[in-house]
Amino acid sequence: MRSSAVFVGLVRRRPVTAFLVWFFTVGQLIAFVPLLGAANGVRLAPEPFTIASTWVGLLLPALVITWMVDGPSAVRGLLRRATSARLSLWWYAVALGLVPLISLGIACALAGPPDDTTAPDLAGAYLLGLLLQTVVHLVTNNLWEEVAWTGLVQARLQSRMSALSAAALTGPMFALQHTALVVGGPAVGTVTVLLALTLLAVPYRAVMGWLYNRTHSLLLVGAAHAAGDAVAAGTVLGDGFLPRLYGQNLGPLHLFAFAAIGLAVVLATRGRLGRTTPSPGSSPVPEPREPRPAPQLRCNSG
Repeated sequence: MRSSAVFVGLVRRRPVTAFLVWFFTVGQLIAFVPLLGAANGVRLAPEPFTIASTWVGLLLPALVITWMVDGPSAVRGLLRRATSARLSLWWYAVALGLVPLISLGIACALAGPPDDTTAPDLAGAYLLGLLLQTVVHLVTNNLWEEVAWTGLVQARLQSRMSALSAAALTGPMFALQHTALVVGGPAVGTVTVLLALTLLAVPYRAVMGWLYNRTHSLLLVGAAHAAGDAVAAGTVLGDGFLPRLYGQNLGPLHLFAFAAIGLAVVLATRGRLGRTTPSPGSSPVPEPREPRPAPQLRCNSG
């Protein structure tokens, strides 16, 4: 009884640390199962283990720790923010359209426009490569990732430091989540890729923090994450947007698109990432509120 009380006390004092300990042991062990299998001559598809790692390694501890620290009402609040969809079309256009558009621009700059692309090709790339894959990524993985990384880790960190500092601290941890996807080759290459992911993850987390602080919708944050992944990565239902359009994998161009947007957001908000200073004693995980209205564009004739 005493040991359980000590454990609960530790979690309440260090909720983010408790979350990271669980994820980088249990969660990462699940993600590494395909690599362990390959080392023993057993070939396993990585996707089911990636999803299981998200659900068991990220979502589960996020819900349990929130319940232990702030009670059942806080868990309900977290889940409400994960289903908060009452936003203006402006926010959906930003979350779902900006990264694919910039990624396509980068692809055209590096590889040129896609060859011999017909209208049906464009429609298929958009409907099956972008929209369908976004929905699949969102439902199976990305929404639950952001419930944990944005709703628990980044929100709690920025309750006691600046929003930019919270993004900078969350970024490297978020990058290390993907270690199982990049190891297996030469050590120098693996380290180089992880360093690059870490650098790109900071402006990436700045974008996620900005979207969350402006809308308090984890659903929107997860949708932006999913749309980015759908640009480069497919699912069991087919290829992502750029691979369908170009007939080949062009790499994680969406990360560079996120980095460009993140740097712009940091400069435009002077590092505040849309966050308003909470009142003393307020909860580190804010309750949902009505999103800020989209800016009105006025055109003067003549």
